[in-house]
Amino acid sequence: MVIQETLRLYPPASMMMREALTDVKIGDLDVPRGTIIQVSRPMLHQDKDAWGPDAGEFRPDRFANGVAAACRPAHVYLPFGHGPRTCIGQNLAMVELKVVLARLLSRFAFAPSPRYRHAPVFRLTIEPGFGLPLLVTRL
Repeated sequence: MVIQETLRLYPPASMMMREALTDVKIGDLDVPRGTIIQVSRPMLHQDKDAWGPDAGEFRPDRFANGVAAACRPAHVYLPFGHGPRTCIGQNLAMVELKVVLARLLSRFAFAPSPRYRHAPVFRLTIEPGFGLPLLVTRL
């Protein structure tokens, strides 16, 4: 749940682009066939209509009953994309992430430095704007 919530707030890639295969209406907007649509994952993942009034808060328990119950509609959760263009490295990334976290957290304790300032910068990936100073203690 913690990994899913982290990926919701800080997806690996901040934007994705898709081409409209047919004429489509999105809300009040008419999108003609062939139009390239750019989707901001951070905005989608923090949309209060989909995630509730606490969409900007870190709440891993929102995934306690799976992705389908965490948001409406369920396909709003797209850290690795969806459908035929889903990231082919998604499963490997998740396994690596779990193994590395398990190894690190079994040996070290981590805490943010008092100098840490939370300021994510949205580029191709999402990065800490002022670095990520950590206090690391061996267990």
